[in-house]
Amino acid sequence: MTFKVVIADDEPLILKNLNGIIDWGRLDCEVIACVKNGKEILATLQQHHVDLLLTDISMPEKTGLEVLKEIHKWPSSPLSILLSGYDEFSYAREGLKYNALDYFLKPIDYNELEMCITQAITIIKEKREQSYDQKKQWIYDQITSGTDAPVKEPLYSYVALLVWHPHRKEEEGLQDLRAFLGEWKGEFFLYPWSGKKAMLVLQLEESVDIGKNVSLFAEKGAQIIEGSVWTVGSVVEGLNSCKASSDEAKELASLASFTNMKVITKELVEHIYTPKASAAEAINQATTFIKHNFQEDLSIEQVANQVGISVSYFSQLFKQKEGVTFLEYVRKERVKYACTFLRNSDLETYRIAEKVGYTDQRYFSQVFKKTMNMTPSQYRKQYQ
Repeated sequence: MTFKVVIADDEPLILKNLNGIIDWGRLDCEVIACVKNGKEILATLQQHHVDLLLTDISMPEKTGLEVLKEIHKWPSSPLSILLSGYDEFSYAREGLKYNALDYFLKPIDYNELEMCITQAITIIKEKREQSYDQKKQWIYDQITSGTDAPVKEPLYSYVALLVWHPHRKEEEGLQDLRAFLGEWKGEFFLYPWSGKKAMLVLQLEESVDIGKNVSLFAEKGAQIIEGSVWTVGSVVEGLNSCKASSDEAKELASLASFTNMKVITKELVEHIYTPKASAAEAINQATTFIKHNFQEDLSIEQVANQVGISVSYFSQLFKQKEGVTFLEYVRKERVKYACTFLRNSDLETYRIAEKVGYTDQRYFSQVFKKTMNMTPSQYRKQYQ
């Protein structure tokens, strides 16, 4: 398991050395950000789960010590190591109260620092092991009875999968599943279920294409574990939402006998049970809605909701029916109406941009040129 690290120092050379001299890979660590001040530290910590923070004490805008004071109030904060160019032991001593492990003066002895980082990783591992069993029990209580965890946790996303291995002995199926789960990079929680099934809850840290990645993971599992069927609940946010995902996975399991698919998702079921006529009608409704609302800040979620289709299925269906993606279609509609204004009015470019849904004139001009191979002013001159 990889440990995520953030390095903070307002001196570029120190930042470069800390990132390059320490053998982070050997320590099972990944440096996910190198930042220059305390504000950037906080922004990074709010976006990512971070295990270890190396930070200079004195930095502009917000000091390392001020950061430690602030994150000390959080439900979960990284272990920290302090750095300083001055002998500020009084500050370092205060930092030790706020989850700092140690304090290093510059110039840094990188061998000593690496030994300290190794010690920090050992402490982090021990804390993870202590909290894992507790978290596993909380999730079990949540998915079986809806009982919320007694403490707040960092906001991860979770997804529940019900794995059915009907042609194997139960323990053999679980062994196969545990072996396969070694490929999952994040935390997972596995529970024996009824009828040769296992309930699996995956903890997710990345937000990009989460649903797609989980489905691909399930498909790989179905290929490796012969005879297994996987049903995938929706991705939910927060530990106390796991029951909704597990209930959906159980509901999808009831449809396993109606399809030969080895991985069953909500999107698949909607696709199977949506007649072609209604699918075509839904896209017609969507394009009509876009034509009447292109000047607004349209999102694919808004339009999919308008026609009553899940976002992932709507995205696939729209590309299939229209031959372009949703965003490309909206862009072309906006540029088409912009061309009408440029040919038939004296409106300034920024006013035309606003009328077709762009608040930034520069971005509108970039989009127009990419679509029409000329700028708005060149297009207008051509028709004058």
